[in-house]
Amino acid sequence: MSKEILVPADAISQKEAIQGWNEAAEEFASRFEKHEEFFHKYMINPTIIDLLGAVEGKAVLDMACGEGHFSRKLAEMVKGNIQITGVDASETLIEIAKRRNKDFANCITFQVGDASRMDQIPSHAYDIVICNMALMFIKQYEDALREVARVLKPRGIFVFSLLHPCFLTPGSDWIMDDAHSSGKGKRIGWKTDNYHLRLASRDVMFVCDTHETYYFCRTLEDYFRALRKQGLLVTDLREPLPPKAMMERKPEFQAEVKRSLFLIMKGVLLEDGFSL
Repeated sequence: MSKEILVPADAISQKEAIQGWNEAAEEFASRFEKHEEFFHKYMINPTIIDLLGAVEGKAVLDMACGEGHFSRKLAEMVKGNIQITGVDASETLIEIAKRRNKDFANCITFQVGDASRMDQIPSHAYDIVICNMALMFIKQYEDALREVARVLKPRGIFVFSLLHPCFLTPGSDWIMDDAHSSGKGKRIGWKTDNYHLRLASRDVMFVCDTHETYYFCRTLEDYFRALRKQGLLVTDLREPLPPKAMMERKPEFQAEVKRSLFLIMKGVLLEDGFSL
């Protein structure tokens, strides 16, 4: 079982963060090989799609696209009437994305690129930028948001999802009742810790069980300030729960009302001449 390692965020380089994802690529991609990973299918992706609105005929940048599962989902939704560019810093993930998405080669292109420096992507070329469950793994997130603002058209839409920065903190865990030692305990609360410490957590995260990656812990204020600096106005925010029917059917999900696993936000790029 992996043990979480905590270090100051400044001690980790962007190169180290990317290397972790090259090593985890095959395991991560396996979770989307035959169907959508559970949390993406029931909580994350439906919320993002709702926030995006109409995507047919749009130019979309899937930033930190992984193995391309969300690009593929969008293309399927509109029967290929969309132009998507998927960019990821992991060469291994991009190789997998190209291999898995050959049927959509007419509407999706994939290329290797660091989200914090997408020199190959033209300015003001996209109606929509998506960053799905990746920004918290990017060391230079402020540079990545600057790139989002650069490549978006005026009044373009940016939607991104995160592990919730207020709840998924280093040292956070379930609080169990006294029966926990017997293996029959109930989850009676959720403990958070180290919220303001700006740490990098090296651990198995989210959909990987064996490979460790770096998760950069930031506050909600950090993200809001970085968005505002780039002229990205937050217009919506969601904290999705598992579907009600699922919580009723599976008792292990009922405790999710005590925390929020995910934060999903929508921003609009202000036109030139407007500032926040």
